[in-house]
Amino acid sequence: MGIGEGLKKLRKNKNMTMEQLATDLNNKYPDLMKLTKGKISKWENEKEEPRLSTAKILAEYFNVKINDLYSESNTTYKDDNDITSIYNKLTPPRQSNVLKYATNQLEEQNNDSDNLVDFNSYIQEKSEVDIYGCASAGIGERLYNEPISKEFVRGYVPAHDIALKVNGDSMEPLFKNGQIIFIEKSHTIKDGQIGVFIINGDAYVKKVYVEDNRLTLVSLNKKYKDLHFYDNESVRLVGKVIL
Repeated sequence: MGIGEGLKKLRKNKNMTMEQLATDLNNKYPDLMKLTKGKISKWENEKEEPRLSTAKILAEYFNVKINDLYSESNTTYKDDNDITSIYNKLTPPRQSNVLKYATNQLEEQNNDSDNLVDFNSYIQEKSEVDIYGCASAGIGERLYNEPISKEFVRGYVPAHDIALKVNGDSMEPLFKNGQIIFIEKSHTIKDGQIGVFIINGDAYVKKVYVEDNRLTLVSLNKKYKDLHFYDNESVRLVGKVIL
């Protein structure tokens, strides 16, 4: 399907030479076109075929549909008038067949469109969160009474009292290093829950178990040993991690 005949016809309808057309296109689309008379001659004589992006620009320039650029004798496309003309020449039963086929094609087209993945639906909004410090998943970290920074968190942010950044890998795979966790302040915590604890002034995020007079703080990463505390040792609960 060549562009030559259609391009030549449109150019002559504007009473333009190949050189004039090249110059006008270069002036109108300076960032897109760098044409010469020779290039247009190759297109019209169908020695070369322009890229689709260039053909679209030519169609815009001549204010026609892109199909109008192509030779009518070769094109497989028909405009609305062609379709109507053919339809009117058919007998009623055949017109009915055409209508049914066209309806089925439209339904398939609409269904294909419905099945397209909407990537925008997977783009989660970011929420600004106040960070009160770090909770150690390794060595101890300071916890502050006031926010020390702000972070943008993607996705759902639960209602919380404070947010902390995890430092270390002792709570992997549940919490990664650098992950933001959300804390509900509390004076009590159940056996097996994950909380933030102050030990000797430093904050730790651990899983807790209580047995008789012993409190055990457990890391989920098995390469870290459990921490054991007894009645006379100072461990303060900050709150429970919201999961």
